[in-house]
Parts: sequence; structure tokens; C-alpha cells
Amino acid sequence: MNLPKAKPFLGLRKLFHVLVSSIAPLAYWYLPFWIPVMEVRDFVLTVLLFALIVFLVLDTTRLLFPPVNRWIMKHFSGLIRETERKKMTGATYTCLSFLVVVFLFPRDIAVAAMLFLTLGDTAAEIAGNNWGRKRYRGRSLEGMAGFFTAVLPLSWIIFQNGVVAFTGAVVGAWIEFFSVGVDDNLTVPLLSAAGLWCLSYVV
Repeated sequence: MNLPKAKPFLGLRKLFHVLVSSIAPLAYWYLPFWIPVMEVRDFVLTVLLFALIVFLVLDTTRLLFPPVNRWIMKHFSGLIRETERKKMTGATYTCLSFLVVVFLFPRDIAVAAMLFLTLGDTAAEIAGNNWGRKRYRGRSLEGMAGFFTAVLPLSWIIFQNGVVAFTGAVVGAWIEFFSVGVDDNLTVPLLSAAGLWCLSYVV
């Protein structure tokens, strides 16, 4: 079986995405034992709200003022997609979705949903770009498999339940695969959290 030749790693933007978007879920999960969960939750919400405001201001400014937009796109091209030139960046949608899932859902579900985006989406993009063959609106089955492979052990570590881990990974992979037309930085955490929450009442 001949696989397509692997392409280079996606670079600075994806590395930055993984490192920065890991901060909120890891801070929320690995809280010091002497600090109440609700206090850590409030701290994480505050940081996410602040980050959302910062990215909203930056995005709004560059979209309203073309010279600013050109300067940012020129000097930060490694961190911003060319497709984001005329719209909000993924960072803004990530902060918004993380803020919502931490506010609405239990800690384990919120952490899983955030890491689904951080690790699962990254794995899907790497697998899809390197080995993806047939595509559906830019998505590939190889990318979907990469997402599933990345989040399955993660789900088991968080939930300690094989059924929840497997089903949650499947749901997350399908959400990522069909997140077309809407930024997956928004859809993956929100819909994954909603799916895991519904699953918690069934299993």
C-alpha cells in the first residue's frame, strides 16, 4: 500500500495554537488541591474573558483599518492564516468557545472539550495534510482518524470509562469532520461539550 509522501509539519502557527490553547484546560484540570474548584473556575473564566476582549479588540481594529491589517498579516503571517485576512482569527473563536464551555459545563466535560480542540483538531490537520486522500469540503477520513486517535486516550484519562471515552471520541471526530462553514475553533469545543454532557446522562 503506497501512502502519499508526508508533508512538513504545519509550523509555528500550529505549535503556537497547541501551546496557548492548552493553558486553560490544564490550569483548570491540574488545580492545586487546597484551592476550591469554583475559585479555579472563576480564575480561568476571568483569564479567558480578558483574552477574548484582547483578541476582539485586535481583530476589530485590523478589520476596520486596512493598513493595520496589512502590517499584522505581514509581520505575523506565521501565526495567522491567509484565510483569516478578512475575518476574525481562530484565537478569538477559541477564547469564546472555551469561555462558554467552562461557564456552562462540569469541569471534566469542559476540560475534555477544550483538549478535543487543542489536540484532536491538531492531529486531524496534521493527518489530513500529510496522508489525506479523498476530501469532503476540505476534510478527510484520515484527518478524522487522526482526531479520534488523539482524543481517545485523552477521554479515557479524564472520564475513566471506556464507553464514555470511545463514544466521546467518536462524537468529537464527527463534529470536527462536519464542521464546515463555521470555524471549528467554535464548533468543536461547544458541540463536543454538549455531546459529552448528554452522554453523561445515558452511560
